[in-house]
Amino acid sequence: METSHHISFAILVFTVLAAGTFVLEHTGFFAGAFRTEILARVDAGDVVSVGEAVTARNVNASDKAPAR
Repeated sequence: METSHHISFAILVFTVLAAGTFVLEHTGFFAGAFRTEILARVDAGDVVSVGEAVTARNVNASDKAPAR
């Protein structure tokens, strides 16, 4: 008795499209189409050092302490 190996047409089409897109992206046709670059600028005044962060946290904690 023969068994049929039925492959879904949708799965076959998806596989071919995914492989084609993968190859085109790596050959440079879609170069950068699937990548996102985050462009940001940080000013020196916006940078907080570890010491400043710890001091700010300690000040906030002491503000919330109950008065005795």
